[in-house]
Amino acid sequence: MFDVAPAERELNLPGAATTSLRKDGLRQTPVTYLDFTANGDRLFETLAAYFPQPPDYVGVIQDAWPVETVAAIERLLGQAPGDLPDGRVSLYVCPECGDLGCGAITTRLSLEPETVSWRTIGIQTGNEDEVHPLGGPNDFPEVTFKRDGHEQVLVHELARARQLCVGFEYPYERDRRLRRERRTRLLRRLLGRRQ
Repeated sequence: MFDVAPAERELNLPGAATTSLRKDGLRQTPVTYLDFTANGDRLFETLAAYFPQPPDYVGVIQDAWPVETVAAIERLLGQAPGDLPDGRVSLYVCPECGDLGCGAITTRLSLEPETVSWRTIGIQTGNEDEVHPLGGPNDFPEVTFKRDGHEQVLVHELARARQLCVGFEYPYERDRRLRRERRTRLLRRLLGRRQ
């Protein structure tokens, strides 16, 4: 049974991604997201058991990144190609930037008439085709869901994420737009004085 459940990034993990760009002085960005569940068990918690230390990734379904969330859900539904060069689909990404170059937990998506399978789940970097399977010789098992339940949950989340995109601007885009508007007003005033 496929579903999603609210989750938060675990902060202060050893080796976790950090940023120095935050104005509030925090070194790690708090992130809330929707984690995937299989039969009520959180997939991220299950995957974490295959790492020597807790991994620092977050799910691709987040309200803070609605445009990327829409694209991620479309990929998970098979409506868009994978986001990695080999056609694989990201499930969990860097919590600071979401860039696949930082590494991601990815899967090979298999859509059948009755089922959806996430196969060969592993770690991958966006510019490499090599996948590092979780668990070494005891690879993480594939996860299979009933297709109608998988689609029902994701179609609902897709509609919700698309609503979040209406009028949405990322903070850096808003800052750039405001600077551009100030420059335009200044230029108009300067040109108006010269005429």
